[in-house]
Amino acid sequence: MLINLAPVMMYHLGGKIMKTDSIDLTAVTTQGLVVGQPTALNTITEFVNLRCPFCRTWFEKATPVLEPLIKAGKLKRIFKFWDKPKEKLRIGNVAQHYLPYEEPTQAYHAIKFLFAHQTDWQNLTPNQLADYMNQQLQLTEQPNATVIQQIKNEVVAAQIETVPTIILGQHIFDEHISSAELKQLLTQFV
Repeated sequence: MLINLAPVMMYHLGGKIMKTDSIDLTAVTTQGLVVGQPTALNTITEFVNLRCPFCRTWFEKATPVLEPLIKAGKLKRIFKFWDKPKEKLRIGNVAQHYLPYEEPTQAYHAIKFLFAHQTDWQNLTPNQLADYMNQQLQLTEQPNATVIQQIKNEVVAAQIETVPTIILGQHIFDEHISSAELKQLLTQFV
């Protein structure tokens, strides 16, 4: 149950507590992969890694709630793919470099596919992943290094500690938010 949605606090979501009081929202930019109308008045920012199972949980829970709002032009998603140094997430770091930021529809299709098939590619080597990305999604490595480095710098400046970290207005949460809680929160914005 969502106890308090006051700005930048510790949230109790589904029995878990996410410490958010040290996150500096002024350091969070609009840099990232934008899905939806860039002019949409409302933004949900998602610090994620494609290999993270908790990010997959968030994505699978949030997408049915968010997509109608995106299609209606009321909301945009900004994905910030964080190259985290954690061993289990390193192949996700590699996968993120294949997303075509200049083609957000294609990139979003790839994100959906990669989360849905995470268990198929999560243990591949970088070379095997390159073949997988090419064969399954017709993607090659993209020139995303600058954007991904900017996101890594932003993570440090904003003091983001975990993936997923989701920001909607002044509200910060993770995958423990329920669909009902997310819908309730969105009513304040759209």
